[in-house]
Amino acid sequence: MLAQKAIRNKRNPTETYFIVRITEVAQHRQVDVHGVATVIFSPAIYTDKYEYKLGIRLYPNGVDNERGRYVAIFVHMMKGEYDDVQTSRMAIYSKNHLSIMDRSGANRHISKTMQAKPNLRAFQKPTEAICPTGCGFVKFAPIEEVFSPPYVKDDKLLLKIEFSVLLPI
Repeated sequence: MLAQKAIRNKRNPTETYFIVRITEVAQHRQVDVHGVATVIFSPAIYTDKYEYKLGIRLYPNGVDNERGRYVAIFVHMMKGEYDDVQTSRMAIYSKNHLSIMDRSGANRHISKTMQAKPNLRAFQKPTEAICPTGCGFVKFAPIEEVFSPPYVKDDKLLLKIEFSVLLPI
């Protein structure tokens, strides 16, 4: 998949966002139920202003001890085209909001916010194509909530990531 660029929020230029469309949700869940650990990768995403490259991993049936109970979501830094000209990989966004979008029109999105921390390996300059260490949530939301009708429509789920306010490094 080709890398895609996040979109600048026209109402608030310090924020950018990206929406990932996950298709064939039932198939992803069925494969996992049969014992294959399913992981869904987003296309690579370039943040708007500083051109950091990252990706999202979604585990529809969870990971570790929360497998079968909670959806897990992680953000992973990736090697990017502009890495050589960046002075610090951690001139990264201070808050990243992850949301599973409510598709009923009621705007009851399932959302969590993660705070970027300069000392976390997940936010360092990656030495591999995709940093194996991500930052996110093992317990993002209960599986039965995520895969209910307000969030899954036409066998599709929408995941949104928003980046806001840069950390001064």
